[in-house]
Amino acid sequence: MPANLPPQYFEAEKRFRSAKDPEEKIAALETMLAIMPRHKGTDKLHAMLRQKIARFSQEAERKLATARRAGFYITREGAGQVMLVGPANTGKSQLLAAVSEAIPDIAEYPFTTKTPVPGMMKFEDIQIQLVDTPPIGYKEVRILLANVLRSADLIAIVIDLSLDPGNQTEAALQGLREARIEPLTDDDTQVTPGSYPRKMLIVGNKNDSADSGKNWE
Repeated sequence: MPANLPPQYFEAEKRFRSAKDPEEKIAALETMLAIMPRHKGTDKLHAMLRQKIARFSQEAERKLATARRAGFYITREGAGQVMLVGPANTGKSQLLAAVSEAIPDIAEYPFTTKTPVPGMMKFEDIQIQLVDTPPIGYKEVRILLANVLRSADLIAIVIDLSLDPGNQTEAALQGLREARIEPLTDDDTQVTPGSYPRKMLIVGNKNDSADSGKNWE
């Protein structure tokens, strides 16, 4: 009996083939299962997809275990989780220290932060979790960091107002795109299949620096 699969199935299959990590592959496979009609002609295909989901789920678990051992697993706390991202030396760690009780490593040299550092920021009677992350461009940790960023409720791109804000913002967005994270928009057609849309905002830091006012504008 022919499977008679609909066009949406093959679109999901295309996303599965282009997916770069197990979580994306699992999402595509689950979509394929949901779309696929159930009858005798699809029994073998159904079983094969289930086997693939089980295999990639094991791979995702191994990746998560590696992330935990490397210090890249952050337990969500508070009313929301905000990731602080940006190029090196934009002051993400100083920002975290200023608004929370966290004590991150702060130094003038780049790449001081090598693992995510959480802290709780109080706003009125609400606790919000802020997480300082290694700088965009720190390729040694980019793969592990991707999973942490994808769990965020909001991503705050921190830039240094003494430097070109456009270049810094684009560098941060490019780093996020490499982790398959894109700004959330109202237009679903603009979202790349397999990506993780997230709310984002830009935080201008170091406003006491020369030219900060002009760069802020």
